[in-house]
Amino acid sequence: MPVYRGDAATGQHVVASNWHVEGVLSDGRVFIVRVAAGFAFDGCSVPRALWRLCGHPMEVPRVAAALAHDWLYAAHVCDRATADEIFREVCKLVGLGAIRRNVEYYALRVAGGSAWNSHGADDQAFARAHGALVIDGKFPKGEQ
Repeated sequence: MPVYRGDAATGQHVVASNWHVEGVLSDGRVFIVRVAAGFAFDGCSVPRALWRLCGHPMEVPRVAAALAHDWLYAAHVCDRATADEIFREVCKLVGLGAIRRNVEYYALRVAGGSAWNSHGADDQAFARAHGALVIDGKFPKGEQ
């Protein structure tokens, strides 16, 4: 699980030590998401009215998937569909059941577009300086 510290006033959490996760996508590609200390994230973007149903945005162990996904959305080092699939695979890795991880995945596919589009050049540069994505041993979009 990632180590982070939070700010209750802003809802932002900052990664306190370098963290990574690796897994396999449905098409067999192997991925590694690395997030460096200092990256800020807000967990799963679940409306407060749905917390009782879906869980708290920083719920353990789902927070690992949220961190990877928040970094991927901020960095734009892959397409949105790949970022969403990585979220689903990390949910699987940390033990979320099939129904819950698929509901959350499809919610991302339907409603995640505005979050994806909200990250400008400054956000992308900051995120890219605080992490990396490797798929099948290569950095997508020429990142390193």
